[in-house]
Amino acid sequence: MPPGNHALANTHLVWNVNSAGGLCASRTIKGFQMLDTIFGANPDIKRMQSRCAQALFGAGISANLATAFAALAGVASGIAFARAHTTLAIVALTLSAAFDALDGTIARECGVASPLGGVLDLSADRIVEACVIVGIAWRDPALYLPALILVATWYVNITIFLAVGAALEGPSAKLIEYPPGILERTEAIVFFIVLGLIEATPLLRPLGPVLCYAMAVLEIVTGAQRLLFGMRMLRAQ
Repeated sequence: MPPGNHALANTHLVWNVNSAGGLCASRTIKGFQMLDTIFGANPDIKRMQSRCAQALFGAGISANLATAFAALAGVASGIAFARAHTTLAIVALTLSAAFDALDGTIARECGVASPLGGVLDLSADRIVEACVIVGIAWRDPALYLPALILVATWYVNITIFLAVGAALEGPSAKLIEYPPGILERTEAIVFFIVLGLIEATPLLRPLGPVLCYAMAVLEIVTGAQRLLFGMRMLRAQ
């Protein structure tokens, strides 16, 4: 899953606005568009996103404060999952995703973007992901190993993401250059919701580990894509 940031102002809008702050934030992988790319190309969603961002800023909510709200809602979601309050957890996770999608838009459109905001957003996303996966797995020992393996793939993926992004550092509107991958932020949110619903349904619970392993495979593919992308770009320099 891709990390996010709202480092510098840019006029290009995408749904996953924090992940890149603008240029090339969401990419098409071998002709297949990820959800962030699909949402980002929708003018109605972009228009609604812009209006919501301006309304929040007008209410005194800065980009960094929106990032903080996203983190708090994500932590609350993890706690709710751990306490088997699935509906509340999904609502909190959706709220977290909404603030995560809007903080970068606030930063760009209201002219208050900064590298610090990118750092905060990148960190907040990791906090949310950690809390939610721990919360979902908390009450199901059968999910401990699959969740651990999935988190291990995240660890490798984020390392590749940051390493490639830092190595490709150059004139950019982003805190970290965004190497492409098959999984983006929206896919991660969908995964959490589906896994949470599966864990809340006793009949479907055996599918939880299978879903984690499937997601881990996709994370490995994403990491490989980003590593190969970085190698090609660096060899071309």
